[in-house]
Amino acid sequence: MLTYLNIAYITLAIFFLSFEKIETGNFVPHVALAYVYLFVGAANFFSALYNYWILAGKTKITLVGQQIDLDPESKFDIASRWVSIVSIMFLAFLNMIGFENPSNDSILVDFAFGHSLIVLAAILLGRKAAFVWFLIVLGTLFLKAYSIGFTYQYNYLTKAESTRYEKALERNENWALQRKATLQREGLNPPKVVRYLNEWIVFILIAFFTAYFFTGISLDMIKIIPSVTQRLANAIDTVKEQELEREREKNLQEEQKMRLEQETLHAELNFLKSQLNPHFLYNTLYYLYVKSREYSDDLADSLLKVSDIMRYSLREDSKFVLVQEEITYLKDFIALHQMRYKNKLQIEFNVQGPTDQKFIIPFILISLVENAFKHGRMTNMDFPLTINLNCYTDRIEFYMRNQKGHKPTVDSTHVGLANIQRRLDLTYPSSYTFKIEQDEDSFSCWLSILA
Repeated sequence: MLTYLNIAYITLAIFFLSFEKIETGNFVPHVALAYVYLFVGAANFFSALYNYWILAGKTKITLVGQQIDLDPESKFDIASRWVSIVSIMFLAFLNMIGFENPSNDSILVDFAFGHSLIVLAAILLGRKAAFVWFLIVLGTLFLKAYSIGFTYQYNYLTKAESTRYEKALERNENWALQRKATLQREGLNPPKVVRYLNEWIVFILIAFFTAYFFTGISLDMIKIIPSVTQRLANAIDTVKEQELEREREKNLQEEQKMRLEQETLHAELNFLKSQLNPHFLYNTLYYLYVKSREYSDDLADSLLKVSDIMRYSLREDSKFVLVQEEITYLKDFIALHQMRYKNKLQIEFNVQGPTDQKFIIPFILISLVENAFKHGRMTNMDFPLTINLNCYTDRIEFYMRNQKGHKPTVDSTHVGLANIQRRLDLTYPSSYTFKIEQDEDSFSCWLSILA
């Protein structure tokens, strides 16, 4: 705002001085006023330039070798504002008292300019400055009305004619003195300035009270503008950061999705390549089963069970199987070990509930039992391998307990159990419970799946 006022003053001053030159032949009536105009113009020029730098986004300037911070709340900013406005007030005061001004009929213009600065002072300098200027303008009005006593005796002349007439009176030229005597004899002199005193007092008071009370609201609003602007800037920065964060998360998710798709494709290709050997082995076992029937039924039966279990492990038609089907192949798996140990294994296998109505991922129970065969001892009649499977309305529960072997294998049970846990995490996230308990003699596990 101040930048526009500075530019407006400089522009109007140029027009005013130009017309003064045209009408009177001089830019100013006295050289002293020329210095005043130069000072006021320079102050407003630098104020306009300073505020332009701030609006342009500059934060620092170098002036006379000194670095100055361009801050709207800095002392330099406040000083530039005061100098530009107070200089205009000083010029208005000189005009109101008629300093070196031979034209006495300009009182209307002078006080109109002076009283308008009351509002400007309140807006840009504050209420105290407006109050001081109000007292100056009002005091100057009374001074001119009762002490200096200027009249409107030349208001029917042009400004150039008034200036010529006034100078002629000062030099006591005969034609000017005769004209003055004629005007006095005919009673053509207008009343003195006191005729307009009441009107000017009303105008000045209205300007002051309007500026004092209503600009208080404007000043309060101006004071909160920086904080509001800062808050808006902070809010915009926060929104931008949130947008960038969402964009980063989106890109990360897309990157993870692409990586997962690539890993899935790679795993699928590896799986397809691995199918050749298992299927070949399965077909070979079935061929051996057919041939072995001619020599031994037990051998043939064993080969058939191994072949069926291998075919079951290679199933790709569904992600889940009936619990009953898992139990069937689990029994075949146990039967193979019984044949291996000549039926000396002590195993208790209990099944309850509707196993033909519940589904489970294939080979999960067989893997748990296989872990027991691999690391446990089952030939002790007092400590058999216990397997309990219960199918409830809302869940499947599996419990197994076995005696530990005397010489644990080098790889222990961690790898196999970790693979089982991983399969459960991928298939039943947050919907299963898997617990392991063991001591020096025994190992037990409990699995519960919501189904």
